[in-house]
Amino acid sequence: MTAAAGGAPALRDAVRTVLRQAVDTYRDSPNALRWLRHHLDRYDEPLRLAIAGKVKAGKSTLLNALVGEEIAPTDAGECTRVVTWYQDGHAPAVTLFPRAGAPHPLRIARDDGALRIDMGVDAETVDRLEVTWPSASLRATTLIDTPGIASLSLDVSARSERFLAPEDAPSAADAVLYLMRHLHSADVRFLESFHDQGVARAAPVNTVAVLSRADEVASAASTPCARPA
Repeated sequence: MTAAAGGAPALRDAVRTVLRQAVDTYRDSPNALRWLRHHLDRYDEPLRLAIAGKVKAGKSTLLNALVGEEIAPTDAGECTRVVTWYQDGHAPAVTLFPRAGAPHPLRIARDDGALRIDMGVDAETVDRLEVTWPSASLRATTLIDTPGIASLSLDVSARSERFLAPEDAPSAADAVLYLMRHLHSADVRFLESFHDQGVARAAPVNTVAVLSRADEVASAASTPCARPA
């Protein structure tokens, strides 16, 4: 094994050791202890990757491709209007977390292979959905599908913005994969919001912009250019 290959595990172990030492050092401070234990627990969990973008940018299609199975609904149903977490588990299950009240399981079905989720309530009353699905791809990475940015519904767009760039706490996502069909002013405004002073501390560590549905614009690149005589 090369030094480069062994460097990452060594770094992970070193960070974990520092966190554990900090827990011992600050065990008399309840606030610091709670914060340190939270990050120690998070450190051993899968990477949380949020997928964001405007409506019809291809977020759910990309998520299905990453999982290798069609589990994220691609139609414009109610469940696509809320933040939905996809994580590995022993058996398929969907849990609804309301804004008020206790979480509860939902019945799920598959329609021509696609997962169909019936929330039974308005999207405005839902904080998030958690989909548990047996998948090797989800063991290392929890995927988070967010509602479309710049939606005709301001409430739908606000749900994504509150999740990705909260004003009073760090984002629950470790990184963001931002899809766009072309560079639109709404995309620029949203990406620039990560650099605003008010949300700088809450922005994810990494944000990667990806040109989606490139096949729709590839014809221009494949057209031969006329050469001057």
